[in-house]
Amino acid sequence: MKIAAISDVHVKKPFDDADKLLCTFLNHSLVKSSDYVVLLGDIFDLMCGPHEEYLDEFAHIFNLLDQLHHQGRTVLFFEGNHDIHLKKLFSLRWPKGEITPSLIPLILDINGKKYYLSHGDEHEVDNIQYQKYKNLISSRPLSFIANNIMPYWLLNYLGERASRMSRKRGSKEYKEDLVKERFRRGVGQTTKGAYDFILGGHSHVQDQFLINENSIYVNNGYALKSKTFLLIDNHQIFFPSLT
Repeated sequence: MKIAAISDVHVKKPFDDADKLLCTFLNHSLVKSSDYVVLLGDIFDLMCGPHEEYLDEFAHIFNLLDQLHHQGRTVLFFEGNHDIHLKKLFSLRWPKGEITPSLIPLILDINGKKYYLSHGDEHEVDNIQYQKYKNLISSRPLSFIANNIMPYWLLNYLGERASRMSRKRGSKEYKEDLVKERFRRGVGQTTKGAYDFILGGHSHVQDQFLINENSIYVNNGYALKSKTFLLIDNHQIFFPSLT
């Protein structure tokens, strides 16, 4: 049993460095031979709503996901805070529901072990401002606007502007040790050691942390920095290189 997972790739434009890294992951022999291929959110830096332009711009990525599905891999895609409200978009590409995005954590029983999979931002319990923001962008009114009202060009303009501002703030505030400590504490609060493996992203910090003797949290970090992905082979954890 093998699980291959990646998060926080933040593909901005077709064939940028993040795009190439994601394609390297999807084409990797260990990924192609995995039972589960898991994309844990913020795979794209901005993707929101059912705009068919995404299917055109990133057709090569959607095709690779489709190939993995047809090769018998279970492909799981989790929405993050940069790629959200994608249910209609995925239904355009996979009308029979072959691959569907999930906004909420998924719990799987795999070979006798309980796995908790999510983007991981729910573990940021101390960041009240972020939780309010996530509740807002995940809300029904914003979902309706994203799916029915917001044009593609305006969404891109507003999203790119917000992304630049967020990175500017983050570059001043980001301290890796503090982020790691905050997420470890948050994971303990949200999962309470009830799962054998907790897989997530969002923090941009690669981490492997034993919550208790039976529960372990694993995060591959910001993919363009780590240049790795997460592989779990018969419940053993590895970080294979993508270079």
